[in-house]
Amino acid sequence: MEKNASGSNKLLYVAKKSAWAHRTRMILSIILTVLFALTGITFVTDPEGIGLAVAAFAIALVFVLVIVLTVVEASKCEIRVYEKNIVTRKGLLNVKETRSVMTPIIGVSVEQSFTGKIFNYGNLVIDKVGKGWDIDSRYVKKPYEFKQFLDSLMENTEMDKVTMIMGN
Repeated sequence: MEKNASGSNKLLYVAKKSAWAHRTRMILSIILTVLFALTGITFVTDPEGIGLAVAAFAIALVFVLVIVLTVVEASKCEIRVYEKNIVTRKGLLNVKETRSVMTPIIGVSVEQSFTGKIFNYGNLVIDKVGKGWDIDSRYVKKPYEFKQFLDSLMENTEMDKVTMIMGN
């Protein structure tokens, strides 16, 4: 739980990023893993090809490692929404954290590609009072769930505050 000088700052929601954000890397790694594993299997039956089989399996193992590291890296990327601010944290070895003050949100929409629909991830386009949204809301898992949460925040925002901030 994070706190600031004005009191408690309760965690309201956590949105995770999808490993499929790196879909090209994931798909290519899966294809190459299968290709090298099948190549290794064909060389295993040949006594003279054992060295090639071992090399093919080793290369396949490298691509499995790439897939695992991509999934682990994506699991370390998240957007944490608190009462007073929003924190994004991403990276496995090089960790980058961004903190922004929570300002009234006036609109939220979801953009999903074909693969986003299949693997349930997407981009949120968020309109807020003041400068543009400075939180990276691309490739969020369960984007409609996150949108529903942000919609509930908009419903709880008093329109008088929004109007006053906008200067109308």
